[in-house]
Parts: sequence; C-alpha cells; structure tokens
Amino acid sequence: MNTQSTYDIVGIGVGPFNLGLACLSAPLAELNTLFFDTKDEFDWHSGIMPEGSTLQIPFIADLVSFADPKNRYSFLNYLKVHNKLYQFFIRESFFILRAEYNLYCKWAVSQLDNVHFKSYVEHVEYDEISKLYTVRVQQPQGVISVRTKNLVLGTGTTPIIPQFCQAFPEQIHSSADYLRHKKSYLTKKSITIVGGGQSGAEIYYDLLSEIDQHEYQLNWLTKAPHFFSMDLGKLTLEYTSPDYTSHFYSLQQDKRDQVIADQNALYKGIELSFVNRIYDLLYQKSLHRTLPTRMMPNCALQTVEQHGQQLNLTFNHSDLNQRFQLQSEVLILAIGYEYKIPNCLQPIHSYINWDSKGRIQLNWNYSVNQQNNIFAQNIGIYSHGFTVPDLGMGCYRNAIMINSILGREVYPVEKRIAYQEFAPLAEDVIA
Repeated sequence: MNTQSTYDIVGIGVGPFNLGLACLSAPLAELNTLFFDTKDEFDWHSGIMPEGSTLQIPFIADLVSFADPKNRYSFLNYLKVHNKLYQFFIRESFFILRAEYNLYCKWAVSQLDNVHFKSYVEHVEYDEISKLYTVRVQQPQGVISVRTKNLVLGTGTTPIIPQFCQAFPEQIHSSADYLRHKKSYLTKKSITIVGGGQSGAEIYYDLLSEIDQHEYQLNWLTKAPHFFSMDLGKLTLEYTSPDYTSHFYSLQQDKRDQVIADQNALYKGIELSFVNRIYDLLYQKSLHRTLPTRMMPNCALQTVEQHGQQLNLTFNHSDLNQRFQLQSEVLILAIGYEYKIPNCLQPIHSYINWDSKGRIQLNWNYSVNQQNNIFAQNIGIYSHGFTVPDLGMGCYRNAIMINSILGREVYPVEKRIAYQEFAPLAEDVIA
C-alpha cells in the first residue's frame, strides 16, 4: 500500500459486507481503496459451524452477484476455479454450507491486494480544510497513517453476553465459540442453551445427536413464546427487497421501532426444515428411553449464581410470571449480537449524526454524516429494516455506496421488484 496516496475509500473491518465492497470496487479504476481488519485472517462465524450447517439464503446472495453477476468474485466462479461446479449442481441445493461460504470468502480475500489483516485502526481524525480523514493503523511492522475521502464502517457485531453472566467466563460461553469448547462440553453432566434462533437450534441439534453417547442433561430455553420457524414464504421474502427497504425508511422513527419489534418471524426464527429435523431426531432417540433433555419457551434468563461446579440459573416464565431455577455445569448463550461503536471513531464523534436514542442515524444512502462521506455496514435495523444484516442485501447497499461516492450509477440499483405494494399510491390517499 502507498501511505502517501489519498484513497477514495478506507474500510474499517472486513466481514462479508466490506469484503463485498472490496470485490465490487476492485474492477473500478477510478476507485483507490484500502480495507483493514484486526483479525489475523478472514474468519466468518467459524466458531458456530456444526458440520452440515448451511446459510439460510441461496448461493446467489454471494459477495457480488446481486450487483454484478459477471464479477470474477462470484460464488459460481469460485466453484469453477476449484473444479466444484458440477458437484454443486448435482448436490441440488441452493444453500451453501457455512464452512464453504467461509472458504469462498477466504478465496476472494486471497485475490485482493487492498485488504489487510493484523491491522488495528487506533483512531480516525478529520481535517475540515482538506476534507480528508486520516486513519491511524497499528500493524505488526509498526504504525502507519493513510488519508481517505470516504470511510466505510464494517466492524460488525459482537455476541450479546448480559452483564450478570460476565463473571463466569469458564462456564458461560457465547454460541460464537461453540466449536472451540465443544470437546469440553461432551464431558459435562449438564448443558443449557439459551436462545431460540438458528444458532441455538444448530447447537441443540448437534449436542442432541450425541446425547446417548455422553449422557448429559441437555436443556434448551428461549424467552420467545414458542420455538418458531422463520417465515420464508415467497410473498414474505419480498420484504427483503429494495421496495420494502425504501418503504420502511419512509416511516417515522417511532413507527419503525414499533414495526421492527413485530417482525421477529421474518429474520430471527429457525429454518423450517431444520425445526423438522430436530423433531425427527427427538422422535428417533426417544424410541427406547426417556431422553435427558428439556425444551422450554417463555423463559427469560434473569440471574446466574455459581454453586460449586454448578451454575444456578434463574428464569422467569412469562405466561405464569413465575420464577424457577435450573442447575447446569455449562451455559451457552445464543441470544444474538449487538453493535458496539468502535473506539477509533471517538475523535470524529461530533461529525456523525445521532438519533434521539443515541444510535447512529443513517441517511437513505447508508451514510451517517452531513457530508455523506462516512458510511456504515450492518447497522441501522431501526432505519432500514431487518434486511440490514441479511447477506442478500449486502450488494444492494454496496452498490448504493459506490454510486453515491462516484456520483453516478456504476452498478444499477433495483427500485421495484415486488409484486405487492407496501403503501398506497399518492393519488389513492384521502386528504
């Protein structure tokens, strides 16, 4: 990299979204870009990849195809390069194995010279005269500083661990670290999983598969009213579209917050066929004996106390408004992820727009400031809807960012793809 150059884009964090941006920027000669990430190498959720787990969206929702199907960094090209295209075709499944998606992303990284790992962004400063950001980066060989016209925040989200759980790191783990700890779980007498989404379901299924070999008590609880499957009907999938994103953004903030709170089944549930696999496995393993497992909805974890080798877990059952306790040697939290504002942004805090609830306020084009030169990935469910973390909408967002930065439509952005309408026409509205 040339630290003397002025870049058009510097990306902070390299997950699938900023990696997609790097891939879409690569063929554009007019864009000079750099992307930094503190990790040693690209790694996407490898800690929670029980063998056979898949993405919940089809392969076409890769790093580039929805913006540029001819791009060399497509998943289909990855398969072709690795002599797997026919095997993928014969497999007859649109859904990529999660481990394979991680390998695909690593392959894309290996083709790029604008993505740098082991690079911790210490802080960012803005010069109002030059209208440039200076990004200070700690790398193994020392500290460097680069200048850029635009920033793209892609630091991603971190697993939620309630404060009352943080005092017991040896016995309470995030689902993101499941594979790292799995070997030790198999020696325990009791394991409890909290969280009823896809991650919790996959961990429960994986441990249930071996329950008769290791004889542990396996508990699975969620505060949701039931273990619900995601609504993946075709008309529902139209909500993961530019049409609905625009409609959602047009709503008042209070209404957005209300709407998103009622849409759990659109993005937080379990894939339906996987729910059925869990039930079938329970049926199969309970043919000859009573299984040492409990599944309970309507249960919110409230407190955790250590008692010898056990954890005393206190829950509240919402239907009964009744507290009860379970004992468990291990607690696995699969209760979602949260966005934490990177410390490096502190020097430019005043240049970022904030809403009344202290959240980063996004413009329609995913910029977060008046100058439209700081952009954000994977945040803004409260402004752009539940599609924000959806891999299938990453290309849409990246196309809008690139078009905004270059001031022209480099990548065409769909505006209307849904058959249904999400709001009445202006002429239909009664004054």
